[in-house]
Amino acid sequence: MKTKRIFMTLIALLAMVSTVAASTPMLGFIIESINVDAFPLIEARLSAWGSSGRAMKDLKPANIQIVEEGGSPFQPDSVKVDTESPLAVALVMDVSGSMKGQALTDAQVAAARFLDRLGKDDQAALIAFSSEVDTDPAILKADREYPFTHELKSIYDAVEGLEAGGGTELYNALQKAIALTAQLPEGHRAILLLSDGKNDPANLGDPEIPLQMAKELNVPVFIIGLGNHYDQDYLDRLAAESGGLVRIAPRSSELAQTLADIAGLLKTQFVLKYQSGLTSAGPKVNTEFTLTQAGSSARRSVEIEGLAEKIAVVNAQKTAQAPTEKPVEEPTKLPVTDVELQPPVVGEVVPIAQEASIFASPWLWIGAVALLAVLGFFLAKREPKPRVFKCAGCGFTLAEAVNRCPECGETRKIQVE
Repeated sequence: MKTKRIFMTLIALLAMVSTVAASTPMLGFIIESINVDAFPLIEARLSAWGSSGRAMKDLKPANIQIVEEGGSPFQPDSVKVDTESPLAVALVMDVSGSMKGQALTDAQVAAARFLDRLGKDDQAALIAFSSEVDTDPAILKADREYPFTHELKSIYDAVEGLEAGGGTELYNALQKAIALTAQLPEGHRAILLLSDGKNDPANLGDPEIPLQMAKELNVPVFIIGLGNHYDQDYLDRLAAESGGLVRIAPRSSELAQTLADIAGLLKTQFVLKYQSGLTSAGPKVNTEFTLTQAGSSARRSVEIEGLAEKIAVVNAQKTAQAPTEKPVEEPTKLPVTDVELQPPVVGEVVPIAQEASIFASPWLWIGAVALLAVLGFFLAKREPKPRVFKCAGCGFTLAEAVNRCPECGETRKIQVE
């Protein structure tokens, strides 16, 4: 009997260890946005967490490798931390009958603490679910479902007024929350789910719809599993396929710290900048990011659209800026012949070489200088031509030395010759 009890205890412990190991957060990250406006410079924004499930603080370029279209891996040029980027989070809270009492009270306190971590530019929505969940995001149940808003006080008040009771329509609530979140622009948005159970009734809703929607619409789901009876297999799969993670809170008293950790994770973004090496591309470019830290690694791929047009523009600019190379013209080569120099004849054009020898004669230069000296002498001896003036008043002709007109007395005169 004692041996049987020990055996059963070991089985229980092994089951507990395997449950914790299966849901323990591993190194991971999500790529939230890619900006190619400044191509070939590309900016990627991501959230990353370590094995503790908390935000990484010391991410460096050396921790990241990038591969474009199966090419050679390279590191980003820079990695910076951004804690001010606006965040949009949909709180999806289980308020089924199993949450009555202390569990709901602790969940309400934890949700309020989570909202405290958000800033004035952040948004929050609320989907508190139990039974009779309408999956249409345009139809919101009063007092427990609220659209995204910057006025967080309305979400505070709604969380404070929640009451537990009813079933657990987990699949329908997730479908509604994902559809609501997908209405926002892609980027810094996420769903935070808190649940302590499995879908109930089991046949209500389709478990595949939330999985497909979260993956296709790029809406990551971060999950807090309360206690030991939450749907571990399904929620682990949902987190993995959507790009989120699962954290376990065995006791409701641990919810506050767990939600605070996830708030810190979601509010911490890493901004990567790198120079693309692509010179051609199709409609979509597969880019793979690998994060490595302390011997662990995580890998994610994204399909980047619009690079073909960007590459075409860059190539056109390079072509326009390239200098036009003119062909080098070869000098015309004349045939080489033997020329016999003959003495010049009267009337015959003197070759250039012979003209140069004539101008080199000193007597020629002496004669030219003497001629210039004679011409300068006679020019200097020439009497200057007298200047002629007229009276500015009456036009009477005046000599250069006369300063007053004898006709009208005007003192102004104008030179005419």
